[in-house]
Amino acid sequence: MADLFQSIYYYFRLLGIEGILHFAYLSYVLWILCTPKKVSINKPLYILGSTAIFAAFQWIFSFVIQYSFDMFLSHSSLPYWFNFVLTFTLATILSGILLSGSIIYKITYILFFQTFILLFKVSMSPLYLLEASMPALKYEALDIVAIIVLLLLLYLLTLLFKRHRLHSTITLSNKSMFFALYFPLSILICYTLSSNIRLVHQYSEPLTAFIILSILPMVYYILCTILDSYEEQRLSSEALMQTKAQLARYRFSIELEDRIKKERHELKNNYFYIQTLLKEKKYDVLDEYLNNVVGEKLLSLNEINSGNSLMDYILNRKVAQAHKYNIKTYVEVLVPQQMNISEDLLCTILLNLLDNAIEASQREDNPDIQINISYAQSYLVAIIKNKTSSNVLETNPELLTTKSDSTNHGQGMKIIRQSVHRANGILKFSYENGYFVASVMLPIN
Repeated sequence: MADLFQSIYYYFRLLGIEGILHFAYLSYVLWILCTPKKVSINKPLYILGSTAIFAAFQWIFSFVIQYSFDMFLSHSSLPYWFNFVLTFTLATILSGILLSGSIIYKITYILFFQTFILLFKVSMSPLYLLEASMPALKYEALDIVAIIVLLLLLYLLTLLFKRHRLHSTITLSNKSMFFALYFPLSILICYTLSSNIRLVHQYSEPLTAFIILSILPMVYYILCTILDSYEEQRLSSEALMQTKAQLARYRFSIELEDRIKKERHELKNNYFYIQTLLKEKKYDVLDEYLNNVVGEKLLSLNEINSGNSLMDYILNRKVAQAHKYNIKTYVEVLVPQQMNISEDLLCTILLNLLDNAIEASQREDNPDIQINISYAQSYLVAIIKNKTSSNVLETNPELLTTKSDSTNHGQGMKIIRQSVHRANGILKFSYENGYFVASVMLPIN
């Protein structure tokens, strides 16, 4: 059994099977990250075909390169640099011809893939140094285990590539691409040369130190770029929230103007009709008209009127929306007419809290929402309760969205937290007596 294993290992090394496996896996990675240019090219055909081309080149030219460059090599076996150069060249050419997408991004995937393999090999150098002193069978078994571990790590690297792809719709500047490729390319060149060329080998440590030294400023630059992008995203989110708040106020003005026109017209008709009934002395009809028509209209005009126009608009609109879903609402508002508070933040917080309450209430049998907004000790206090049959905080304490499309849904809670934080306010969620309670305290300057 041991002899069979050693024979398999011998031919595994002689035929360069490990390099072939790495190239096949790289071909698979490029396939799943890029789409083929022709429909006739399927995944097995691309992977097997490109791997066969790689194996043919490796077997044909390995001996030629081995004997031609023997005077420069630190060992007589097939040098690592040959596999790396051949892998990079063939993977770039084949993916460029057969797969769509930016060639720069393909080169980036290839370089990071190869550099990952090289650094793993360097980290395993203590094992390779024991090859002469360790029993052959033990060394070969450990080497096979190391190969399997590397393949597993390459699988995790593939998951990273899939989750965070390079978007071909975004064009990076030459400087950004240089920073992105400098690290893998420099590491790749340094270690491959120092491992295979005697003259370079004695300067491997200074070269490595120089590369790391030159990378440090780039890491700082990339960190600043990431922070700048987050800041731009935050400013864009703020601008979007402000635009939504301004749009809400604009709609409120238009609706208010239309309602005034409509009520003025109806008031005229009501006045002329009542005047006609009085002239004709139809008092019974007049009484019925006043009770049924005018009385119902007065009840429908029983809207929230706190004196703060923006808050009244938000509450009246959301209460009307709740009524459409047969959700009972209880509203109590006692606030000053003028409050020195950001209307954009107030609009964003209330709209999202009420939207969440209405959405949650639609899943209940006898839903109701209780809204209490007051002013106390220089704070605007908003408490919004919605009846719920279960304590959602026990099953979902972070209040993450349960919808399948989490990218386009579930942003309301995140926006609420961000807005309350920006206003230096306090946000609390609790479950009390069958109600989910959202409590917000916003400071009023």
